[in-house]
Amino acid sequence: MSVGTFAFMGGDGKGTSFSEFTPYVNWRPTSFLKASTEFVISRNHDESQWIEQLDDRYIFGKLRQRTLAIRTRLNYTVTPNLTIQLYAEPFVSAGDYLSFKQLADGRSRDYARRYLPTPYDSNPDFNFRSFRTTNVLRWEYRPGSTLFVVWQQGREDTLDRGTFDFRRDFGGVFDAPARNVFLVKWAYWLNF
Repeated sequence: MSVGTFAFMGGDGKGTSFSEFTPYVNWRPTSFLKASTEFVISRNHDESQWIEQLDDRYIFGKLRQRTLAIRTRLNYTVTPNLTIQLYAEPFVSAGDYLSFKQLADGRSRDYARRYLPTPYDSNPDFNFRSFRTTNVLRWEYRPGSTLFVVWQQGREDTLDRGTFDFRRDFGGVFDAPARNVFLVKWAYWLNF
């Protein structure tokens, strides 16, 4: 078993910063089973995040964003010729905008002169929730000839709240509308 983390923090001195914490666990209890889980936890504070263009005005705002994802992989070798691979990732991100401004002089070296405060009536806040899974059965039924059976599911939903709530957002991932894809790929090796 291996356990690790990765963290990155950066900023531009003007209030913009990004940090990410990514602990993970790799576990291999036997030679035929391998599992891994990775948590991605990030915070993004952006002082001048672009929102939209209104006529000849470019609207920006201060963004406070939180993101959480859990990536899980499982590889199981049933026999040397038959394997099962599973991948799943629930993902949620919430962003809250405030302090709206418009671009005044994008070429100004002085950051304070680039933007002017502006009224903005729309709500750009967001809660994005998704779940992705891919499941693959691979069978090499004869040397060089393989059958793949794949099931993919994608779920996606958005709200305009902007606040991160673990129970609401992660719970809502599995209530989102699903899109399922089933694929079968058959390969036969011709030996001339």
